[in-house]
This record gives sequence, structure tokens and C-alpha cells, in this order.
Amino acid sequence: MGTESPLHAMVRTTRTDFWNDSCAADELEYAIAHGGTGATSNPQIVLGVLRKETAAWRERVRALAGEMPSASERDLSWRVIEEMAVRGAAVLDPVFRRERGRKGRLSVQVDPTLYRDADAMVAHAVHLASLAPNMQVKLPATAAGIRAIEEATRRGVNVNATVSFTVPQALAVAEAIERGLDRRSAEGLPVVDMTPVCTIMVGRLDDWIQVLCERDG
Repeated sequence: MGTESPLHAMVRTTRTDFWNDSCAADELEYAIAHGGTGATSNPQIVLGVLRKETAAWRERVRALAGEMPSASERDLSWRVIEEMAVRGAAVLDPVFRRERGRKGRLSVQVDPTLYRDADAMVAHAVHLASLAPNMQVKLPATAAGIRAIEEATRRGVNVNATVSFTVPQALAVAEAIERGLDRRSAEGLPVVDMTPVCTIMVGRLDDWIQVLCERDG
């Protein structure tokens, strides 16, 4: 038998789950082999994957441009983001099935340019959630995002609140999700398969504090 990795030991001996902070297929497969149960994606992550897997994606991007002759660069970019998310969700599908929907999701982000428009974020979240059964959709914990989180939850989207840095934001997310679940239940719609998440981005604060410390000496 091979030596157990620290990641696998952590998952086996504690209640900790870990997600892969990338949707690159090889990284995701490695994470799952070591106990990973989820992964995340956003436009910046997708750009990193494209740079890493240029040879694999070059022809697909060209094909998309041919299939969508009137599409803008933004439209093509989002098709790539969606296809990469679907690919990652497929890699995680065995985990999703093994854990009966409680784990094994791929987190994909709504268009960040919609951050002030709750209705547009909800519409995009519903679309992204439809791409695969194990999609988790990231919505920002902004004022408009909180409204979107409630409505998206009501519509059955498994949300992942992002851009969340404070305890008040996390509480607002929890309250919005609870309202959404209550509304969904009142309409006779299922909630037992809902797995909402709130990501408190402590690491981003650490990064910024480090920048300030290095800048100010």
C-alpha cells in the first residue's frame, strides 16, 4: 500500500472537507483521489486553466467562434466558462452520486458585471444551475447579491455566497437562504436536496494585509 497523503489523512480523521480551488481536470482528479469533494471556478480561474491547457482548448475555441459567427468575445468567453464548468462537474459526478447530492459539486460564478442587478443575477444563476445536476452557483454577498441569493434559493439553485468577508455578511446570507428555503417549502417544492454554502474569504483579507505590510514596511 502507498503512503497516505496528508490531505487524505485529514479527510479520514476529521470532519473537514476540502475543495479544489480550480476546475483544471488533472488537478481536480488529483484532489478527488486524495479525498476532495468539490471544486470552484470563476472567470479568473478559467483564464488560468486556459493558459495551462492552451493546446487542449485552442481548437474548441476556434470551433465555437465558427459555430457562433455573430457572438461577441464576451459571449465566447462565457461559453468556454460554461463548458469548463460542465467538464469539472462531470469529473465530480461520481462523488456527487456516492454522497447522494450532499457533496461533489462544482461551484461556478455568475457574471461579476451583474453585481448591482439582482434580477439579472438570478436569471444567470438559474441558467448556470441548469448546466449539470451538481452545479453550485456563486453569488456575491452584496446588497443586490443578498436579494438574488434569496430568490435563487427559492428557485432551487444551490448557492455559494462569495465576496463575503465579515460576520454580518455571513448572517445576511444565512437569513436570505432561510427565507428562500421557507418560500420554496411553502410552495410545496423540495428542499432536502439543497446544499447552500457561504464562503468567508479570510484568505483574501490575509493577502491584502500582507500587501499593506510589505508596502508600508
